[in-house]
Amino acid sequence: MITPNQVSLIIPTYNRQEIVSQTLKYLKKQSITGFEVILVDQTVSNDSNLKNFKNDGFIYKYIKITETGLPNARNVGAENAKGDILVFIDDDSIPDPDLIQSYMNLFNDYEKDKWCIGGRVIEKNTTMFKEKDSIVGGWITWYGKTLKNFDTVTSGECEWATGGNFGLTKDLFIEAGGFDPNFIGTAVLEDGDFGYAVKKIGGRVYYYPEPVIEHLRIPTGGVRQKNPAKGMFYRAHNTVYFFRKYGRRRFLFFVFLYLNGVALKEWIKQKHGLSSFIWTWIGFYKGLVTKLNK
Repeated sequence: MITPNQVSLIIPTYNRQEIVSQTLKYLKKQSITGFEVILVDQTVSNDSNLKNFKNDGFIYKYIKITETGLPNARNVGAENAKGDILVFIDDDSIPDPDLIQSYMNLFNDYEKDKWCIGGRVIEKNTTMFKEKDSIVGGWITWYGKTLKNFDTVTSGECEWATGGNFGLTKDLFIEAGGFDPNFIGTAVLEDGDFGYAVKKIGGRVYYYPEPVIEHLRIPTGGVRQKNPAKGMFYRAHNTVYFFRKYGRRRFLFFVFLYLNGVALKEWIKQKHGLSSFIWTWIGFYKGLVTKLNK
């Protein structure tokens, strides 16, 4: 049986001191105690409140790093975790009081030692995590679009788990090679890549609705840019890099069309200017030349 001290919960954060402080306070309300919480802080400025956070009910570890990026922060958290079970959530989350207990219940089944389990993500006033009712979990189309439904009561196997609420054994994390730091910026597809890495070594990825968080989608902080159009650079780079990594070069022409379609849609909605096309083209090229991390 898994005990709370065998669970390490990892939270990467960047420029969200006040928000992540609230997330830590919510973790005090967990239905069990004794688990480990690791905060990986990539913020340039120092925050003594985070470093000296007074925890009740869990073991708190604060790690300050200078290199930014979600993949790297998650890897650092995993490297420093004492638990046999790793749970990852975003810094702008409200965890359900039974979040840790739910993951413990799921992993008490020994058959799930090679499973990566994604939990439910509730996000009010948006369908961001519930794009397609006919699926569960995360999927990637042949032309590069990600499809997801992480807000359903139906469980099932999928291709990837959302990075904002998932868990697995530390052994499986190490065997899969952790997160690939070549997924840059807003780290689009970094969780898709990790799901594929788990499957590549014979693991499985499942969605279960029992571990629940509410995602706040804070519009500031994190890796969001002052220039929103630059997000298309990251999307294009990471998508092209992903397709190269998994031997899908023959589909890159259709990926190019899809990415330009996204840029056009954003321009029509007046979310981004014409510069989004330029960022898309630059990102596409960079994705073609980035050295593959296999």
